[in-house]
Amino acid sequence: MFENGEFYPRKVRYFVGDILEFECWGGFKMFGPVNRTCQSNGKWSGKITVCDDQDGDCPNPGIPLGARKVGTSYNIEATVKYTCEPGMEMLGSKERVCKEDKSWSAAEPSCRYWYTFDTPKEVAESFSASISETIEASDPNRVEGRRTRHKMTSTMEYTYTGDFMNIFIIIDASKSVKQKNFKIAKDVSEVFIDTMASYDFTPQYAVISYASYAKPAVLLSDDDSTDAEAVIERIKNLKYSEHEDKQGTNTRAALYKVREMLSLQHVRDPKKFMEMRNVILLMTDGKHNMGGDPNLEIKYIKQMLNIRKNNTREDYLDVYVFGLGEDTDKTEINELASNKRGETHVFPMKSIGDLLTAFSQMLDETPILQMCGLSREFPPDEQEDVQEKFPWIAKITITRAGSQEKCKGSIVSKFFILTAAHCFYIDDAPRAISVSVGDKTFKVKNLHRHEKYDPAGKQDKKLANSFDYDVALIELQEKIEFSQKIRPICLPCTNGTSWALKQAGKPVKCHDHVQTLLSGELVKAMFVAEEKEKALQRKDVFIKRGNKRLACLDDTKKIEKFKDIPDIKDAVTDNFLCTGGIEPEVDPQTCKGDSGGPLIVPFKRRYIQVGIISWGTINSCNVSKRRPGPVPALSRDFHTDVSRMMDWIREKLKDEGLEFLV
Repeated sequence: MFENGEFYPRKVRYFVGDILEFECWGGFKMFGPVNRTCQSNGKWSGKITVCDDQDGDCPNPGIPLGARKVGTSYNIEATVKYTCEPGMEMLGSKERVCKEDKSWSAAEPSCRYWYTFDTPKEVAESFSASISETIEASDPNRVEGRRTRHKMTSTMEYTYTGDFMNIFIIIDASKSVKQKNFKIAKDVSEVFIDTMASYDFTPQYAVISYASYAKPAVLLSDDDSTDAEAVIERIKNLKYSEHEDKQGTNTRAALYKVREMLSLQHVRDPKKFMEMRNVILLMTDGKHNMGGDPNLEIKYIKQMLNIRKNNTREDYLDVYVFGLGEDTDKTEINELASNKRGETHVFPMKSIGDLLTAFSQMLDETPILQMCGLSREFPPDEQEDVQEKFPWIAKITITRAGSQEKCKGSIVSKFFILTAAHCFYIDDAPRAISVSVGDKTFKVKNLHRHEKYDPAGKQDKKLANSFDYDVALIELQEKIEFSQKIRPICLPCTNGTSWALKQAGKPVKCHDHVQTLLSGELVKAMFVAEEKEKALQRKDVFIKRGNKRLACLDDTKKIEKFKDIPDIKDAVTDNFLCTGGIEPEVDPQTCKGDSGGPLIVPFKRRYIQVGIISWGTINSCNVSKRRPGPVPALSRDFHTDVSRMMDWIREKLKDEGLEFLV
């Protein structure tokens, strides 16, 4: 059914790739796409196409493909109702009301066949956008008009804790779900909590598994309910066999446990309780068969939270329901999920594996694009996009008479690229330098080298070329717009890295970051190499510290060009981190084109730059390509220690909003 216009072609069945064309009758204006395409997931592309004469208080809400609408008045308090064609199930709201603010209440409906499903990308986008709004709203100190973090970014001027948000994770362990799907639901929960721990807030968690009865693994009242790692550990210990009887699916029992925990909070502090935001993540196939209607528990929870129809308190409860498998009862999970205007809270997917993929992609969405040190992690069966995998890498080209120099750098803010000073000659003008990030090339406004970088400064100590203080910052003419493929890396001694290291809210100083990132004699690290055009690859190495670093100096002294240097520490100063060699494993070498790129310490799902690729003792590369065969045993690479350059970096980036620690 389509109001106030026509669509073509009209067919009994449509197949993947078929295109519908819409046109409106005279006097009606089209809103939405002119064309919509049948997609492989059984859904039509784009939003609902609407033909509207704009005479009502609210805009025409439209009719989803496959649906019928009752109600043609669009004035305030008018109601429209929807039903689906036979053989289709509805997600979203069956009824919508024109509100006083001239918008429609509740979620937009859609009608789906049994084979229709949401893609991981759609779920990641919808869920990430929705829950980030909830997290932002849960901040009790937010002041409109003041500079605040944009949703889940890392430039927030204040912190808040689990005192103002509860997150309940409920996992169906019934027989119909099966053990394999239960395990993946656990994996999804772990990814979710780990992702939440990357953001600048700390909620309280509760975790419940259920079949015939509900079994809490974490209670809100537990001392460690705000400790993400402790909660993840308890989820790991959940066993499908703990619900051995598997006689039924008692979803209501699990929601009753939620209500019990909320009741206890209410008794302890009624005022604070009414300020709490509550999020329920329910993973189920929706086939409850005992314990009564689970919707009654949702109703009682809403009453406890003083949530009434169309009142502003509805923002204090978000119920997200994720279908476990293609046999999910879509009608039941739709009835359990929250029904909020402009948001999606119910997600039927083709497979439970797609749900894990969706949660893994949550970090790629726009609400958190400004967070430092993020990277897209691709499932084994998915084609990798190197720019999404290494979004903080910048490619630098210096054009000189008859030649071009290639280096790497890292994005550290919207206007600055961190790289090595040795990539540039003293007379290189900014106009000779270009920087590529993603598929865009930027012109350079200024080049800042460290004042103490002097290649000829140690010739009196028989060192032909010194790399000490090998650090530079490129200032761009135009601001970088962050996206899924372009993000900043984390720098030690910044507030963003405090969040990445789970040290925010503590009395943290710069040396605390260094101690966390560079503890022990062997530190696992990585750099990004370009084996061929657009083929970035991760190379894992060990940073040698303490006695292991002394071996770096000993090997360097054995190199022919360094044999006559009286003190090898003039070449390898304390400003360098060392990688390379063959112990405890063979470290891959850096090559010429890697210069200026970041040496990175991965920390959980975040990437923190600790060094800048500077120089090496042996060049066994063919220009920028590593030669096949064994790496020379004496091969060592040295990287400018970012933490020791922090005073200089802090001064140059003082207006970039990175919030440096002392």
